[in-house]
Amino acid sequence: MSPPELSRRAALTGVVFGLAVAGCDLQARETPPTGTPTAVAPTGTPGSEAAAPEDPDEALVESVRADIAAALALVTAGAGRPALRAELGDWRRLHRLHLDAVPGEDAGEDAGEQQATAVGSVAQVRRRVRREEARLQRTLADAALAAESGPLAALLASMSAGIAQLLAATGGGR
Repeated sequence: MSPPELSRRAALTGVVFGLAVAGCDLQARETPPTGTPTAVAPTGTPGSEAAAPEDPDEALVESVRADIAAALALVTAGAGRPALRAELGDWRRLHRLHLDAVPGEDAGEDAGEQQATAVGSVAQVRRRVRREEARLQRTLADAALAAESGPLAALLASMSAGIAQLLAATGGGR
């Protein structure tokens, strides 16, 4: 008797859950673990400590937050149309959750700075939103690969998977 096949939905759910659990601890350590050597400045001055290095993922996080805020602005503009309000509501909630999850400035500040317009017919706006969501999904996947921090990489990968799942659930081929 062969084992039952795992459905794609069950596999994706398991992966997303695993990535979400792995990405829960995004806070950087305040102090290095005991026994960690302290860096010495190259000036040769004994006892002078080098300034703490910048977070290598800082620019990546800022870029990702800007991309998510732009997507949120677009779906917010599109949701201004009664025919798209319910359809784009899930996208708005998803992007707000993503902005809250990514370390950085307050999500409200990012969303307030971005302005987008939803011009054209309902079908054109829907296509534009789907195109931009697919682009954001790829951007998040690429950012997950580029992240230096493991927890940040896991978070970005789970966000990418969430967008891919919502694209599939809302009629990926439309």
